[in-house]
Amino acid sequence: MEHGTSLDFPGMHVELYLSADTVPSDAIVIPKLPHEATITDIRTGTEDLSNCDALTTEDRSKTLGIKTADCAPVCMSDETRIGIAHIGWRGLCLGLVEKMRDRFSQDSLQVYVAPFLNSFEIKKDFCYEQIVEKCGTTFLDESGGRIIFDFKAAIAVLLPRETVFDLRTTENLSFPSYRRDKTTERYITTVRFPSV
Repeated sequence: MEHGTSLDFPGMHVELYLSADTVPSDAIVIPKLPHEATITDIRTGTEDLSNCDALTTEDRSKTLGIKTADCAPVCMSDETRIGIAHIGWRGLCLGLVEKMRDRFSQDSLQVYVAPFLNSFEIKKDFCYEQIVEKCGTTFLDESGGRIIFDFKAAIAVLLPRETVFDLRTTENLSFPSYRRDKTTERYITTVRFPSV
């Protein structure tokens, strides 16, 4: 796989890499992703990244990245700060979307959500209980003996109406999808300030 797509938004430049081999990893700050709701503000580039699922910075020299397959890579900017979050169902239920959103000026907030799994089947287990506790049953379709969680809708209600959503990972075979292929492969989304 090769380098994917470059996108420009007010206050941020986003790139999608379809293979970790093509990423200049020494220049990109990427956290370890424990599927929690911790945000680390990058100031020096030497911060502990072992326990966070989201990054923010005001440093115009930094590029932030997230590895995902089916979880949502959410990029944000208010032209003063950029950020990127790895939102899975756990992060959603722990309030990571709101915690990230609240770190930015709402008047100038731009949000781009890179390809992710828009909906998926769940069981009546811990995942189901956590989703119902956070969202109620609004985003659950319990028909035909299956429970389908509308992950995209659950994220969308927490973000500005103008948020740009990209493709579904399960429908575009270029992107790795654990639920589709049981792969351990990930793609990388990066965000930085636009070049001046």
